[in-house]
Amino acid sequence: MQIQNSLAGVAATRGTRREADSSLGTALAAAAGGAGAAADAAPAAGSSDRAAGADTKPLRGAREQAQGPSNSTVAGAQRTLNYLDELRQRLQALKERLSLRIAQGKETRDAADADGAGLQAALDEAASSWRSRGDATSGFLDDTLAFDAEGQARVRFRVRGLNAAALDSGRAETLSFQSRSSRRSISVVLADGEGAGSALRQLDRALTPVGVRAGLDASGEPVFSVAEADWAGLQGSLSVTGGGIRFPAGQAQPARLQRQSEALAPEGWGVDDIEQSRQTLREVARALERVQRVAESLRRLLASQAQTSVDPAWAQSFVGDLSATLNGASYETYVAMAPALGGINRSRVVELLSLR
Repeated sequence: MQIQNSLAGVAATRGTRREADSSLGTALAAAAGGAGAAADAAPAAGSSDRAAGADTKPLRGAREQAQGPSNSTVAGAQRTLNYLDELRQRLQALKERLSLRIAQGKETRDAADADGAGLQAALDEAASSWRSRGDATSGFLDDTLAFDAEGQARVRFRVRGLNAAALDSGRAETLSFQSRSSRRSISVVLADGEGAGSALRQLDRALTPVGVRAGLDASGEPVFSVAEADWAGLQGSLSVTGGGIRFPAGQAQPARLQRQSEALAPEGWGVDDIEQSRQTLREVARALERVQRVAESLRRLLASQAQTSVDPAWAQSFVGDLSATLNGASYETYVAMAPALGGINRSRVVELLSLR
């Protein structure tokens, strides 16, 4: 895991690493996939969203071994770990408050009561932490708790009428899609006797210009994805016209999009009475387990990547070059270094070293 830099006098290795980052993202998503049903249902990062590139996977693996993940991917992984640690703390605090309330047997939550106010505050903090996920991780963690190595977290959704059975029906039809982000209609011809896999590849190619990708999930059902920032706009703008088989002919109809469930759903958590509190406690306990599992998977994979990628000779040379550069550094050099060093503290360094 070599760290690049732009300081004069400090050598660093550069290379094309997009494939390696995608491969790392796939491994991280697979490792975290067992954390819950939502993650299982979603396609792994870098897989079905890129259905047309499946035949390049062997090359991606070789390049990952040769080059390792990029600095931005490593930084994103570390930032994601920081966020997951904070989220875990919020969930743990909420779990303890809920357990205390249930143990005390209070039937209603009294906002004027100190315990009741503390419970509501813990719930609000956990919900707020989850809502900040996108900004806190810079797009490296999506709403199913899957790590995206390119920092482009996506929302996955279904399109009513485009399930595996409909695409496997074998009847020819031309589908036309319209979106506010594209000034022209996008047409896809589904040939007679064409299977779901082939149809999804056509849809993937056709919808890419409007930011939508298509693929098959683990159960063999079509799943679509779009960048999180574009999801709200897509919901109200995508329409489709068919030939009367899968979609009506004539005037375009709004496409009915169904977003896949998020890993956490704090908006559905309640603490108004004991029964609600018990249900919320069960959901919080499951969420806490998933967050811990994803964080541990991310730590292990980053540790293994570091062990296989770091060249001791390079590291020693880098330290020497950096020290020499800083000893005679100008003000501009220190300004360039400050953002990179600002977040480093002793406990963080000890934690990283303990992974070796």
